[in-house]
Amino acid sequence: MVFVHGFLSSDRVWTAFRDLIRADPALDDVETHAFRYATSLLSWHPLRQVPTFDEVADGLRTFLRHDLADRSRLALVTHSQGGLVAQRALARMLTDDDADLARIRLLLMYACPTAGSDLGLSARRALLRANPQERQLRPLNAAVLDAQRAVLHRIVHTAEPSTRVLAFAGESDAVVPPASARSVFPDAGVLPGDHFTIVQPDSPAHRSYVVLRQELRRLARADDRPPATPLPRPRAGGDAPSLGADAELVDLLLAVPGMTDPAFRAQAYARLPMRVREQLTRPGPARLELLAALDTLRDHRHLAPGRALADALAALVPEHPVVVELRTRLVALDAG
Repeated sequence: MVFVHGFLSSDRVWTAFRDLIRADPALDDVETHAFRYATSLLSWHPLRQVPTFDEVADGLRTFLRHDLADRSRLALVTHSQGGLVAQRALARMLTDDDADLARIRLLLMYACPTAGSDLGLSARRALLRANPQERQLRPLNAAVLDAQRAVLHRIVHTAEPSTRVLAFAGESDAVVPPASARSVFPDAGVLPGDHFTIVQPDSPAHRSYVVLRQELRRLARADDRPPATPLPRPRAGGDAPSLGADAELVDLLLAVPGMTDPAFRAQAYARLPMRVREQLTRPGPARLELLAALDTLRDHRHLAPGRALADALAALVPEHPVVVELRTRLVALDAG
């Protein structure tokens, strides 16, 4: 789990959470890490500057890619501006077709000013006009809304999102009002506390800790479930597919832009009938995963999964020549 602090803050804001997690036997397999970045009112040093959101977001991506390279699943937990940084990082991952996105299973945001903050707006504009981070905290900032739109449309509102996104507001928060913190995220709520005490749980019963604990346990249960294994079905003597034909079909699938990204494949699989999705193996090396998927599609040909996959690819990569060529081959799987 990676904690991301907010504006004019530091990783010390997470001390209470980290202490509670460390003492919780139900979360003994949870590692906590903190992503630190530079944030200040002004930069007085002539050789330094206050980093922009894009720079901080790319710093977070670098931290995940290198410092946590061997972690197969990640949860991002943010406070205030940290939520905007995380959303920007996810949006940039989507743009870059970044495979690391598949490792991020949870984004939980406390008091994130997605719709901006009006507090002291006139004074902030006058005194902090050179601060690139403050500009992103203003209401209806275009770059912030673009990142939110990408996260909503390409992660939250997909059929089976690979990343669960939650937003919580502080009921007494005058810095980031609940309407801004919840914004339009469907999984949103209100917790006790103001902008600062919302991330200072004083016991395991504090609701801010309870919601995080529940989400971490939900994530552990989801990943601990064994993969569904289809029962082997004998095929008639003439029904066995040619290994060469399957290899050729997989080569075509891998030529589809984005197909090597587990997150892209998950989006394509999301359009398949539920019975078929339940039988697919867990994400692995792309070629092996796709070879296994072809067998699963054939075993459930009565549900027309080949046509469903062809439709999904056409929606994800419209009018690409490889997708057009694949359509006939995939639909043929339904015929046996």
